[in-house]
Amino acid sequence: MATLDGSILNVGLPTISTDLGCPVDVVAWVVLSYSLTLISLLLVFGVWSGVKGYSFAYKLGYSLFIIGSAVCASAANIYILVVGRVVQASGSAMFAAVGPGMVTQVFPASERGKGIGMMVMMVSAGFMVGAPLGGLILDFWPWQALFMINVPIGLIGLLMTRAYFKSVPPTAPDARLPLKGAVAASLGLLSGTLCLSLINDFPLTDYRVWGLVLVSGLCLLAFLKFESDPDTALIGLDIFKNWQFTSSIGAMLMMFMANSGVLILVPFYLERIKNFEPKQVGFYLIILPVLMFIFSPLSGRLSDRIGYRFLTVLGVMIVMSGLYLLTDLSAQTTNNHIVLSLVVLGAGIGIFNTPNSSALMGSVRSDQRAVTSSILATTRNIGMSTGVALSTALFAYFQMKNSELGSPTEAFVGSYRNVISVSIVIAAGSLMFSVLRGRRAIRDD
Repeated sequence: MATLDGSILNVGLPTISTDLGCPVDVVAWVVLSYSLTLISLLLVFGVWSGVKGYSFAYKLGYSLFIIGSAVCASAANIYILVVGRVVQASGSAMFAAVGPGMVTQVFPASERGKGIGMMVMMVSAGFMVGAPLGGLILDFWPWQALFMINVPIGLIGLLMTRAYFKSVPPTAPDARLPLKGAVAASLGLLSGTLCLSLINDFPLTDYRVWGLVLVSGLCLLAFLKFESDPDTALIGLDIFKNWQFTSSIGAMLMMFMANSGVLILVPFYLERIKNFEPKQVGFYLIILPVLMFIFSPLSGRLSDRIGYRFLTVLGVMIVMSGLYLLTDLSAQTTNNHIVLSLVVLGAGIGIFNTPNSSALMGSVRSDQRAVTSSILATTRNIGMSTGVALSTALFAYFQMKNSELGSPTEAFVGSYRNVISVSIVIAAGSLMFSVLRGRRAIRDD
């Protein structure tokens, strides 16, 4: 539901911009407000759900998502729409924060990869069907239908939660929510992510950029101070002494940084260099989630049998191979080569994600699973945001440097290849974490 809503809306942004009479930079806040809210609340909601229980988390998540969707569908201007998206993202943050933790609690250790693989498969399915479903809806109904579709689905989910989640107890019912650490973490993540979103529009010397960096840094220092005190700790710094946990976080962060930035530039290459129609671009972009949909559950089941290190190393190596194939992109590149590159990349991501998530969730105690689940989701979103900001900034820099190459096509291709080369280096960091994560067995306490 959450991933479908994210991918289905991208198709409708031009229509929303025209209907509400706002420019592209303003309508972009429909997406930006969602991601900022999501990132800032994931960690807090993860701890909260451990205290209150997964049933409470999903009930509240569905309720907020339904209310936010209704507000968005009835929005008469862009400001009400953004408010609705913030409420909607608050519900999504609950889903994203607790999902892997709940699966880890319900499935035995011998089937943990299977359970997480099924969840990753559903995430991929949401991304996969979002764009074509959004286009189909807009062919028959106004853009408000993109949000109204969530209401009946959300009500069904709410009823199913009430019926079936009673048997899943809280993982840390006696714990408390340290508000100081929670506020510091949320403000730090919010200001840091907002800063990344402004890098391409403002110079680094702009007061808005360095001001957000200063706020984020101060919040980080405050968070570390609170975390060093057991009485005020939200997570506790001791959890990062667990090498299996830390290496899984590092591998995931660099994996999403390496891929997110490259993939956001693919549609521009297909439209501006290959002169594809938007419908053609949509079919090419479906390749990755389709491959993830196929390989994620298979990789999860296999990791239950052979462990996670071999599969994560294999997945990263395949991803690096896919990125290397993308360095050959040019105006003369065949369609088959583009498809092959995206197939290899999607297969590698699908093979990597499930065993790495399984290793992360299996590295902590049962009372830490809720907050670990939120850390997983937060890391994924930070990696995506950082990767997009870094890649677009590098792309703009390389385009300026390559402007003397001649045609805009040559400048674009040369800049894109430079960005991909940087992404391969970042992916090598993910490979290093995957190789060095160790052989310790997945715990089941």
